[in-house]
Amino acid sequence: MTLEGYAAPVRSCSRPTPRNLGALLLAVATTLACSVGEGEGTIRGELRLPLCEIDDRAFNFRAEFFGGEWYAGSLTIRIGEGGNLGEFSDELTFRVRDTRYVAERLNQRIPVGPDQPVQATLRLTKRCGRVSITRPSPNGAVEAYAGYVQFSAIYRGSPVADAPARLTEVTEFSLAMRDPNPRTDLLAPLPGAVNAPREPAPVENGRAELEGSFRFYFASGRPAQRFQ
Repeated sequence: MTLEGYAAPVRSCSRPTPRNLGALLLAVATTLACSVGEGEGTIRGELRLPLCEIDDRAFNFRAEFFGGEWYAGSLTIRIGEGGNLGEFSDELTFRVRDTRYVAERLNQRIPVGPDQPVQATLRLTKRCGRVSITRPSPNGAVEAYAGYVQFSAIYRGSPVADAPARLTEVTEFSLAMRDPNPRTDLLAPLPGAVNAPREPAPVENGRAELEGSFRFYFASGRPAQRFQ
């Protein structure tokens, strides 16, 4: 399956102008690469996000797009569902701080969390977009505070390498996730506040438990953002 059109950060994947083309090519060749790859994955679990009116005990995230960004030894993996642009799709992101660290620990469980070698975030831009945009922070997100990921292969920054060296494969992961930020609902005033100044009601923080696996190949020379 060939996956196309996934949006990665503009700072690394935007179209160069003639004025800065030479410098950008040098930077890309030495430190940075980004790509839309070919891959497959299975991601399931439970998701509760009251801010977006989601309570799904059989959550199934369809891995439709894979994007990779390698920079100075770190690797950001973006798995998208529901569209070819990040602002209109849901996205599960893994951030590997040091690919060398992971490469030395293949087939071992690596901790995932805010201060761990790997971080993970689930952003639900598409699913939460169904809720009124007058709510604060409608594009809900949950971050992994515990869990693990086990790699059997990881891309190390050589886009022209043979296929085995361009493979990133996670044989299993398990994530406990939550929204670390307090949320309020401007559309629902607190009880008893009819004649008082309108106060936003607190909303239960989102939570998720996800598990799955995925694999994709870093593809050389393909943009991670579709241009008009």
